[in-house]
This record gives sequence, structure tokens and C-alpha cells, in this order.
Amino acid sequence: MNRRFYCFTLLAVATLLIFSCAKEREESDRELQEKILDAYIATKCPTAQKLPSGLTIIDQAAGTGSFPKDDDGCYIHYDTYSLDGTCQSTTDSVKARHLGTFDYSRYYGPALFILNESSTIGMAELLKKVNKGGSIKAIMPPWLTLNQRNYNTGKYKAQQYNVNMIYEIRKMGHIFSDLDKFQRDSLESYSKKYFSPKIDSLKNGYYFRNFVHTSTIPAADTVKADTLVHVWYIGRLLDGYVFDTNILDTAKKYRIYSASNSYKPLEVKMKARYSEMISTQEESATDAGKVIEGFARALKSMTIGDNAVTFFSSDYGYRAQSTMKGGVGIPEYSMLRFDLWMGKSNDYNYPPKGK
Repeated sequence: MNRRFYCFTLLAVATLLIFSCAKEREESDRELQEKILDAYIATKCPTAQKLPSGLTIIDQAAGTGSFPKDDDGCYIHYDTYSLDGTCQSTTDSVKARHLGTFDYSRYYGPALFILNESSTIGMAELLKKVNKGGSIKAIMPPWLTLNQRNYNTGKYKAQQYNVNMIYEIRKMGHIFSDLDKFQRDSLESYSKKYFSPKIDSLKNGYYFRNFVHTSTIPAADTVKADTLVHVWYIGRLLDGYVFDTNILDTAKKYRIYSASNSYKPLEVKMKARYSEMISTQEESATDAGKVIEGFARALKSMTIGDNAVTFFSSDYGYRAQSTMKGGVGIPEYSMLRFDLWMGKSNDYNYPPKGK
């Protein structure tokens, strides 16, 4: 027998055995979690309603109004618990303080869920059973923590948990069917509430105001293409949560200071068009010296010594992506605000000097 063919055959057989074992392990893991779930229901909540998917409703209180449907969005506050009652996560800062897990750098605001193929199949099923103001407590088996896309392709390793978890939605918040309209309305309300005179949108979902050059920047002061500038910023969500800053005193003020951060100005190379300054999904904005679209648009309307503010819809930010790690960062579909200061490339101190 040809040695190469023999080796290839052995490799193919080994691969088939590994795949079969992995599949059997996934099936046995599911059977085990099914048994644990059934035993928990029998002993702890015998009146619970176990649905065909495995989602098990323990308790529910009705709200008012309609229920979310496919492609709708909704904001919720929720807690997750292991079956032994240990709280694993919460969007409630008061509860986090009580548990001793509170961290100023973590986000405790309401979570936004869009009921599409990117949402987990269990959360989509659960949320469709709660109307505005309502609450629900349910057991989520691990196979329901896949999103619909991964579930259809059998990518079980992409599931969020490997064990049964209790989800408690304390109150269903705002429900909307048009994300773009919801964000435009929210940004307009934000502008009216926090700025006087209010800032008008320069483009659908994009707002900007230069506090130094309130009308236009003189041609002689415009930053030329390929000029390196230093930028200081404070990034926050519209509810006030500060997710990032490179200003040392600001980090300490909001208690998000980290000794691992350098708190140096962000280096950005200005270009002739803002579109040339935008980072792609494959790039790290900081490492590449590039930024998200809303940030880039704002910088192109600034010059050395300027201070400005911009806030914008998720279309100009991270869109459906989330930068959250351990509860710290930017949730998906977030509207963002940045306070910005621009200095020369040899200016390393905040606030930067003018020309």
C-alpha cells in the first residue's frame, strides 16, 4: 500500500473518530443538563412550565401593551443565577454593591436586545413572552444560549453557558420596531436636554459642536492632510456611563483609573477626507491610528487647540458589535458621546495648548 495513502487513511479515520466522540460528548452533556434541569424542577419548582425547547418558566408577572416580535428591540434589566442561587451577573448597581461585586468601570445600565438571528434563541423566546413593564423568571438550558445562526450550523461551542442558568428579567423596558428611528429620536431628546442652545444634527443621527470655532475654521488654521495630531477624549454612553478616557484626572474622577493604562494622547494622522481615517472591523482603532466614523467626522471639523463634543447613533460607532469584556466597554448598538480636545504632535499635556 502506498505509504502516503496509508497515512492519509489513518488521518481520516482519526478525524472521524474525534468528530464522533465530540458529537457524542455534546449529546451526553445535553442529556446530563436535561436530567439536572428535570431534577431541579421536581424538587425546587414543581409548578414551573417546561416548554418544548427546554426553556422553563418559573414565575411571571404581566405588564401592559404589546409583546416584542422578530426584529424588534427592547431594553431590559436582568440578573442571572446558577441553580445553587449564586448571582452570576446583574445590571443592578445596588444589587452589585450588596453582593460586594460593584465596580465603577462596569456598565450597569439596561441591556438592549434585538430579536434577530444574532440574539440567543433562548432570550428571543423568553422576551417574546414579556410585555412592557412585565417581569419573568426562567431557567435557560445551555443549548439555548446559542444565537440562531450558530444553532442552525451546530456550532455548540459558541454557547454562552455550559450549565443551566436562571434568568430573571425584572422589568421589560422600552420596546421599538425601528432602531434607526428610535436612535434618532433619542439623540434629538438628548441634544435638547443637555445643550443650550440645542445642537442640531449635521446628518441623520450625527451631532457636533466646536466650542472654540463656533462657526467655521479659518482656512489658514485647517489641519493639513498627513499631519499627526494628539487627541484627548472622554467616551460615554448617553446615560452618562464613561467607558473610556485617556485623561488621567477624568479616569480618577469617574473611578475607572487603571495602572495598566498609560493615559497618553491618542495619535491620529489627519487625512484629506474623514473616510480615510476610519478603522475597519479588522483593525484596532488605536493601534492603527484610526478611529470610528463619528470620531473621524468630528476631528475633521477641528483644529489645533479646539475643544468639541460629538454624539451619534450606532451607525457611526460600532453598530452591532460590542466591545464588552467582563462587563466593561460598549454594548452593541450603542449611541456614543465623545468630548474631544486636539493638540499638536509635540503636546503631551492635557489640556493641549493652542497654536
